[in-house]
Formats: sequence, structure tokens, C-alpha cells
Amino acid sequence: MAKIVGIITTDKESVGGGAPMFFAKDREDLQKISHLVEKVLDCAAHEVHPDLFIIVDHHSESQ
Repeated sequence: MAKIVGIITTDKESVGGGAPMFFAKDREDLQKISHLVEKVLDCAAHEVHPDLFIIVDHHSESQ
């Protein structure tokens, strides 16, 4: 089963907890951070809406 391992957003008010959160200053910064975290964690970045990306580990095994 896949697992959300990170959240990247430009809107601090739009997210709760449950995974590490990264806050970007603008859309360009959002895309840069998402791409970097995606590569470092060997995961996939998915755009939920223009101000929010989630980082998903599709390699996670069910526990």
C-alpha cells in the first residue's frame, strides 16, 4: 500500500498533520521543493491542486 510521506504547500492554513509538511513561498518554490523531496526520498510527487503537492512512497509495504 502507498503511504503519504510529505506535504508541500504554499497555504499553511489548508493542511493539517499526519505527515511532515514543507511550506513554499510561491508556486515556483513549491515545484522546486516538491521535485527535490521526490528525488531525495525516491518517491512520487502528486499535485492535488495548484497550491498543494503530496509526496507518496509507492514502495511501502503494508505493516
